[in-house]
Amino acid sequence: MHKLAFRPALLASMGALVLTACQEAAAPPAAPETATTDVAVEEPAGEIDVKLPQMACGPDGFVQQDDTRESLAARFGAENLAEEALRWVDSTETALVLFPNEPATRAELFWLDKTSGGPVYVRVGGENSQWIGPGGLYIGASLADVEAANGGPFEMMGFENHNSGEVVDWLGGAFAAKPGDTCEFAMALGLPADAATDVIAPVSGDPGKTYRSDSPEIRSANPSVDVLAVQFFDQPR
Repeated sequence: MHKLAFRPALLASMGALVLTACQEAAAPPAAPETATTDVAVEEPAGEIDVKLPQMACGPDGFVQQDDTRESLAARFGAENLAEEALRWVDSTETALVLFPNEPATRAELFWLDKTSGGPVYVRVGGENSQWIGPGGLYIGASLADVEAANGGPFEMMGFENHNSGEVVDWLGGAFAAKPGDTCEFAMALGLPADAATDVIAPVSGDPGKTYRSDSPEIRSANPSVDVLAVQFFDQPR
């Protein structure tokens, strides 16, 4: 599985800081030829420790179950929150959006029928998203990456309707909710933009059909991660 340490866009945004911190000192004047000169061995630079945003269920998650609009505003700044009408299933819902103008860290929080307390569902996506899921998963990660992180295959929707590519069952893998859990990591996969019709058809004919990720049809379709999400439960599982 490909585990991502740094995403390119994030590294680019850090370039100026890293360059300033790592300027090489000017070389000292050359010693006379008759003098004995010790050659200084430069120590390797330490690794840069960057905390990337985590779309995970649990204490490492960027958003917690007990978060409210007020706590999010206090933590991230009210200027970094906005309400937007966004697509939800086959309708539109008003969502609270973190960093609405920053594609790298934009996250969409849905309260759905709740009138207080924390969100029900949090999702991120988009080709510029820098969010990282458990196991180092990221937007664009391959089917093999997801199976490796989960520790096995999973069950997903086909690509016919509004639930296109959603994972519906982790089949007991690492991402499956355990007894007592109050949330679960979620995901939707998408087909390649250049997928051929004869590859799409076997996984798009029935809007209610689900597929195992290790089925021949899904293997041929070769989907990749399109959405990372966390869904919260009203009661512990």
